[in-house]
Amino acid sequence: MLQRLLLSTALFLLTCHWLAAQQNPAWKQIIDRPTAEKCATMQMDSALRARYPEMGSLNDLEKSLQDRITQLKKLQSTGRLAASLLTIPVVVHVVHNGEAVGTGRNISAAQVQSQIETLNEDFRRKAGTRGFNTNAVGADIEIEFCLAAFNQQGGAMAERGIDRVNGNRATWSRSDVEGVLKPGSYWDPEKYFNIWVVDMSEATAGGIVVAYAQFPSGSNLPGIPSAGPASTDGVVVNYWAFGNSEKGSFPVLRAPTNLGRTLTHETGHWLGLRHIWGDATCGDDFCADTPPQASESRGCQKGRVSCGNTNMVENYMDYSDDACFNVFTLDQKTRIRAVMDVSPRRANLVKNSLCGTSVAGKPIPDFRADRQRVLLGSSVRFTDLSSNFPTRWEWTFEGGTPSTSSEQNPTVVYNQAGKFKVTLVAANPAGASEPLIKTAYIEVLNSGLCSDQTNFNGTRTVLPQPGGRGYVAGQNSLLTKAVSESFANELGYTNLSSASLRFGVAKAAKGAETESIVVVNVWNARGFQNGPGAILETKEVPLRTILEDVANNRATKVTFDRNVPLSGLGYHIGIELKYAAGDTVALVTTKNGESVFATAWKQNAKGDWARYADSLGINVAHDISARVGMKSSVQVAASAQFVGAGEAVTLNARGASIFNWTGANLSSTLGAQVIARPTQTTSYTVTGSGMELCDSTATARIFVRAGAVTGIPTSLPDQLLTVSPNPSDGLTTLTFRNALRGLTTLSVRNVAGMEVLKQQFQKTDDGFERSLDLRTVPSGMYLIEVRIGTQVIRKKIVKY
Repeated sequence: MLQRLLLSTALFLLTCHWLAAQQNPAWKQIIDRPTAEKCATMQMDSALRARYPEMGSLNDLEKSLQDRITQLKKLQSTGRLAASLLTIPVVVHVVHNGEAVGTGRNISAAQVQSQIETLNEDFRRKAGTRGFNTNAVGADIEIEFCLAAFNQQGGAMAERGIDRVNGNRATWSRSDVEGVLKPGSYWDPEKYFNIWVVDMSEATAGGIVVAYAQFPSGSNLPGIPSAGPASTDGVVVNYWAFGNSEKGSFPVLRAPTNLGRTLTHETGHWLGLRHIWGDATCGDDFCADTPPQASESRGCQKGRVSCGNTNMVENYMDYSDDACFNVFTLDQKTRIRAVMDVSPRRANLVKNSLCGTSVAGKPIPDFRADRQRVLLGSSVRFTDLSSNFPTRWEWTFEGGTPSTSSEQNPTVVYNQAGKFKVTLVAANPAGASEPLIKTAYIEVLNSGLCSDQTNFNGTRTVLPQPGGRGYVAGQNSLLTKAVSESFANELGYTNLSSASLRFGVAKAAKGAETESIVVVNVWNARGFQNGPGAILETKEVPLRTILEDVANNRATKVTFDRNVPLSGLGYHIGIELKYAAGDTVALVTTKNGESVFATAWKQNAKGDWARYADSLGINVAHDISARVGMKSSVQVAASAQFVGAGEAVTLNARGASIFNWTGANLSSTLGAQVIARPTQTTSYTVTGSGMELCDSTATARIFVRAGAVTGIPTSLPDQLLTVSPNPSDGLTTLTFRNALRGLTTLSVRNVAGMEVLKQQFQKTDDGFERSLDLRTVPSGMYLIEVRIGTQVIRKKIVKY
């Protein structure tokens, strides 16, 4: 399930319902345990955000929804808002294994109809049905669902709203549903609410997954597409939990999920509702009229008290049995109606005439662009949203290339700055529409595909630590662990190739011969209040380089080993602060008050991040600039930065297709990888070509120790090095412990002896722990080597 989330990009949340199988006492025992895992919702969501950072955070979704909810409540309080009845067309993909219609997994049309009737009773709070309640905050959502009358080509459906799919297998896992079934069977989610009815026998320690849904998506951020891939949008329900046994004889239905409330619950998620307990002890579901509760409910625990409240176990967003459910609240209704306003896919569902008995004439044109504010040279993809099944399209793009198109969903490049209109005429056999003209719809900014970003605009200053020793942006008596500068990346640049950091202080205990390093990090901006989150890239910079740059009053340029993926989102650049005796660095900032955007952050000794403005009461910006782009840049990585005379160093270049090298004692001047054997401190420059680049050159400087002699290392037992997990997918952690201190080299070689990774760092105590990322190298066996002084330890690792 790969879907971008509402506002930042792209969002979805897998939501699950669980069955305590009456036929299987073992499962019942597992589910009855109060501490058992009930749903993989948050785990799956976290995994997706780690894989697709452009999805943004759950806080992004909430901000967008809460802004609209506030507006709706103001209108409601003035009496100026009257909710209209919305009707959403549904297609039910009945997935079977060749059974006859009406048997087994190939459920009958009557069973499907019983489910849609139940869904409408619940969402309309229909009197005389189980969906009715007398709760003081109970709400008629004023949304109805119909089985679509027409297929994607505009033809009448043989069975209204039912698409029978022979999956040629008996059961499906969630990964196969998402990766195989959905992409091959989904209908346009701008026009249909997709529901897959399937046999999912996948089980976890918490029970059997009954169903899950995908949250709405959308965005108003520049540079971020308004919705993610369409192929996963909808709800998945096990076939034995789809339908209502009170509305017919459907032998496949299993109690207590046999009254059709599983789909009601999942459709609530699909329309933006959270679990009533907020997926946390006494958590927040962002609806004030649903009382907090400690956890999900089971059975029908009426009168249950937790978190100081009588729990609303009848709420559809709890985990009670089907027979217990009958409440959506007024605040849940407002939240759903906000989603129908701000989520493009959900809003478009009610615009098409798919519930009637005939297609109503000529198309009504409509469209959306994946971005409306772009950089010079950027491409924009347009999506046709016209109703009444158009078969022909006539597009006109002011300022774009091409200037016209007859494709349904064309892609257009904009090479000049300005604001441009877009025109669409849609046609079908009934005739052509009137032109739809969106004036000044696309704004092309006068900024290129490569750019330098900085927040610094003021007087260069080195700030002393208030009330203590040291520096605000360097080592100090408060033992600050790291400092960073945040970059909003409002234009949506996708990669970062290098950075320039100006240091105002640099001291080394060993002077010009120091081999200490300063760690420069790039973090994403998904931490608390958009502070530093996960580390995207790390670069170790010799303190010797910074000493020279400070002495010559210049910034230190840091070229990263790869183009750092930003995914169009905000990021941070900064330094880690090590506390080795005699070594000190401090970044240059503006004077206090010269910056007003609170872009400077620090990490305290406990590891917590905060803005300078919040923690110190000062507002400055660091003198840091970032080289960003929509195109690649040439990068270079060296296997070592300090070597003995003549010692081999592997240099790897990335970012282009053709590479040329300059520098002394090279094994070759061509190719992505070369071997250097410098006899004195030397800079090696690589120039890339063969493709469009932001920066075509990069340089690696190798320091040669004066009179250094390479000794024969002493091998230690491999049991002293812990590698976990092993085998792994490439992400693993190394742990090593001995009494030595000093420069430590970590290298990884493949079975052919070629070095694929090398890092250097300072070991300052007995133990060290280091994360290792081999996800970019092929699967196979590798040899890890950790070298410190005259001792070396090696261990094998398998990447699957």
